[in-house]
Amino acid sequence: MFNRILGVLMRRREGSVSIISAVTLPLLIAMTGLVAEYGNGLMHKVEDQRVADAAAFAAATAYNANSSASLTSVAAAVAGMNGLTAADVSASLVTSPSGDGNQAVKVAVATQVPLMLSRILGNSASELNVAATSYAELKGGAPGCIIALSSSGTGVTLSGGTSVSADACAVASDYSVTVPCGTSITSIAVDYDSAGAPSEPCSGIQPPSGGSLAIRHAATADPLAGSSVVATATARLSSVAGLGSPSGPSLGGGTSVDFGYGAVSLPGGCSETYASGTHTVTCTGDGPFDFGAITTGGGITVRISATGSAPVFNINGSIQMTGTSMTWGPGTYNISGGILTGGGTTTSFGAGAFHIGAGSFSCNGSKGYSICNTGTRLSFGGPSSFVTQGGIYNSGGETLTLGAGSTNSFDIGKASDGNSYVGGGGADTSFGDATGSGDLFQMAGNLDVSSGGGSCLTLSAAAQHDINGFFSSAGGTVMGAGVYTISDYFALGPNGGGDVSCNGASVGLTGTNVTLVIGAATTLSSGTCAGEAFCMGAGYSNVTLLAPTTGATANLAVIGPQSGDDGATLAEGASGADFSGAFYFPTEAISMSGGSSLGSFGSSQCLMLIGSQVTLTGGAALASSCSGIGAAATSTVVLVQ
Repeated sequence: MFNRILGVLMRRREGSVSIISAVTLPLLIAMTGLVAEYGNGLMHKVEDQRVADAAAFAAATAYNANSSASLTSVAAAVAGMNGLTAADVSASLVTSPSGDGNQAVKVAVATQVPLMLSRILGNSASELNVAATSYAELKGGAPGCIIALSSSGTGVTLSGGTSVSADACAVASDYSVTVPCGTSITSIAVDYDSAGAPSEPCSGIQPPSGGSLAIRHAATADPLAGSSVVATATARLSSVAGLGSPSGPSLGGGTSVDFGYGAVSLPGGCSETYASGTHTVTCTGDGPFDFGAITTGGGITVRISATGSAPVFNINGSIQMTGTSMTWGPGTYNISGGILTGGGTTTSFGAGAFHIGAGSFSCNGSKGYSICNTGTRLSFGGPSSFVTQGGIYNSGGETLTLGAGSTNSFDIGKASDGNSYVGGGGADTSFGDATGSGDLFQMAGNLDVSSGGGSCLTLSAAAQHDINGFFSSAGGTVMGAGVYTISDYFALGPNGGGDVSCNGASVGLTGTNVTLVIGAATTLSSGTCAGEAFCMGAGYSNVTLLAPTTGATANLAVIGPQSGDDGATLAEGASGADFSGAFYFPTEAISMSGGSSLGSFGSSQCLMLIGSQVTLTGGAALASSCSGIGAAATSTVVLVQ
């Protein structure tokens, strides 16, 4: 019986299947959960890799266009558009894993994927860590900030203790690079195109702290070749070279007046009261009031005004002021023979329109000046417009104010000596701003303060400053914003001079949002600045020249001649200078010497030197590429890993 029952049980399968199922089913569920969790993790890793690739490419592209761009900010923005947070992504500039010496932007993405099924089975971990990394390489090198374009000569040369810091850009030469002992270049890239590698006997070429360095044998293209901005700016030189003196007013008749001790005869519509050496003249209505030549005697005070809202004063001759003071009200002034003030006098005009012919009197050793101030003070209110047939002269130690406010206009001719403006030693001259629609700032001749040591000159802010001649100063100069197109040369301290206390501040040169366009039609034949288009001589330490950061000439500080060999020299005076923008002399050499520093860069500043050759000696130099300049020298972006 027992054997029969046992046989039956041995032949039945139901119990064994239940036991096997009970044992294996949980294992199958666990395996299925792990597969599902792993598959979910792989899906998130693929998504994170896609975000990392996009963020690396975007950050590298932004850096390529502007080396001051924040890599992390760009990468975080891309991550945010894909549903991640800024904490999930990081970006840094590293050496490319390709091994070619180029830089790359590395982006790392790290996220966590919640675990569900595997936790049911006793897994203590609540999240699965998922990571992805991408490298976007900057192919072809970093943007250049010191570039020598000539395939011969001296290339980029350092001497005399110079230390160049170019932490985010390349130093490049289409010939040699010379870094002797005692000098150094700190840069992410040094490019050369000579037969031999850069000369650095004391290992003077080093990477920036925490960064990498690539020294490459490669040619460098002119980053501004074919630039429409440069072409437009330099094309203006031809029209500036054609500027001539405007004609003087054509007047006839008029009552000449010699203001002395006693009553005088006046033109129709004008009357006076006289007492104790003071003439008070009142003209009724708007006129015109027709005067002839006007002179004054010593110790005389003259006050002239009109009751009308838009009076017109015609002076058929000159105004020669040798009295104590003369005051004119606002109005329109047509003065055929110029204005001459003598020592110790004070003369003022209200705001108005001034059309002034060339004087026949001697001024600055020449004739043909329209305004000759040798008195203590001569001022014109503003806003005013000035059309002068001849030049303007302000003698040493005197004060001249031409207009006030923002909407003045200047069309200045030149005297027989070729000068449109001359300032003597210690002179203080101010041109009101000319930023209104249709306002001009143009000179048919030279702006000459080369003998004006100790002088202060403040120039208008204007969209365009056109000077058909040279710009030379031995004193302090404040340049109003705008483009200065100068047909000849620009020189500070060619024969000495230097910083001056102007309005309580020490000034050598101050110019913000300024671009200089220099033609070098003529240059000096001797001295520090001989043969140079742009020159800053000894004695100038408080120098600020900042290019515009927006507009047509953004980041262009000085555009030199596009042919010839008239370059740029900063001798001795580079100490403490603050330059921002590009110096562009494609066929001429740039030389900077004697400076302790060049540049004091804020977030929007840069210093870029582009010349046929670049020589730096006697001090430190800071450099960085300027945004929007150097497209030909910047790298392309390629995902490499």
